[in-house]
Amino acid sequence: MVAPNYQEALRKRMQDAKINPIMQEEFLRRADLVARGASGKVPWSAIRDLHAEDYFDFRDLSSGENAELSRLAVIKLNGGLGTSMGLERAKSLIEVKPGLNFLQIIMRQIQALRQKSGQWIPLFFMNSYNTRSDTLALPGILSFNGDWPVDFVQHKVPRLLKDNLLPLGDGQSDEHWCPPGHGDVYFSLMLSGLLDRLLAEGREIAFISNGDNLGATAHPGILHAVLEQQLDFLMEVTPKTRADLKGGVLYRHRSAGEERIELLETAMVEPEHIQDFEDVKRFAYFSTNNLWIRLEALRDQLKKGLPLALIVNPKKVAGQEILQLEAAMGSAIGHFMRTRGLIIPRDRFAPVKSCADLLVRRSDAYTLMEDSQLVMERERLRLDMGEPRIVLSDHYKTVKDFESLFLQIPSLSGIASLEIQGPVLFDKKMTLRGTVRLENQSSVPRPISSLGRDLLSDESVEIS
Repeated sequence: MVAPNYQEALRKRMQDAKINPIMQEEFLRRADLVARGASGKVPWSAIRDLHAEDYFDFRDLSSGENAELSRLAVIKLNGGLGTSMGLERAKSLIEVKPGLNFLQIIMRQIQALRQKSGQWIPLFFMNSYNTRSDTLALPGILSFNGDWPVDFVQHKVPRLLKDNLLPLGDGQSDEHWCPPGHGDVYFSLMLSGLLDRLLAEGREIAFISNGDNLGATAHPGILHAVLEQQLDFLMEVTPKTRADLKGGVLYRHRSAGEERIELLETAMVEPEHIQDFEDVKRFAYFSTNNLWIRLEALRDQLKKGLPLALIVNPKKVAGQEILQLEAAMGSAIGHFMRTRGLIIPRDRFAPVKSCADLLVRRSDAYTLMEDSQLVMERERLRLDMGEPRIVLSDHYKTVKDFESLFLQIPSLSGIASLEIQGPVLFDKKMTLRGTVRLENQSSVPRPISSLGRDLLSDESVEIS
């Protein structure tokens, strides 16, 4: 039963933590929705198909104009600790290519674009209270934007007890708090003062993407399309595969006589319609979380309020069932009129959510170009092989365990699928091609060369 004083308790918790009143009201709005029985689910009957003109294709874009880059700002979400990969520090500090982590590659990408275009493009990281010190300790980052800050900080909000919606604990532990989802980027950008400053300096468009997606680079051709079509909000989408069934999708929603493009995330789908949501014929594309937003339109929406769609994320903390109330930044698309989706090639979506993803990015299946763009290996791209399917057992779940078993990263440029069950030690250089399955039924790591002649004679595995 919801506690009658839950709003007062939540407000006091946030006031004591000196959270901005605007963010307090937004969080209390979400809590009130839950108290009134909202689950964050969208009625399936309200979901309509997109129109053909709601999309256009990356392949049809021009190369863009360098001068237009003076109207752009780039924002990277950098709030994750990488706890699912066994980390207790910013995930963006993981080495992706020899001697280079996410942050360093992103900075090199922007610096290369500055030099190539002759335009100064500001780069901002949205940190969380967990990642800021890690980020700002990186050599050279504090001076990267000149007299502009290089980051702004995401808010934190209370975790709620599921039974009564009261705040968890006494607020003195980090476990009692959580980030409010990456939808907080808009409120944080405004409340930091950066939104007004960017507009005053003539920056019209923000390109926002996840910091762990190194394929998401600031592309002059996309910027030109956003400016030419006078779009307020553009979302990059890419074709769904069986590995992307849970990715958020765009749809049309009719309400109060208006029909707008909206984003539907897995957590917003009624359980009985999950299979419908995963229908790749109806929903052929999924959101990459690469967004292009007109800053003036964003400021106008924020002044009126930006009530993003509620996501209720249940978790357990110290044995207690709790709720995290979140919002996705892509859901803001439903608050703008001039919106479209852009169909992009898969190599603009190259995230690292697991050690399986990390293996692919570290391998030769992806190449770091001179301008630090991370692109799919050319022959693989020419053959339209797509993203390799990688399945690793839990022996590779954490970065520490992964690195202890992958002493050498194999060549994966010709791999279609790789499945590894059990602790297999990659201690030699090797090439894997086609479909490969490796298994060690022992709990003791075994070098790949000891797994049997039948495997080693297979042309799909070549050891040097």
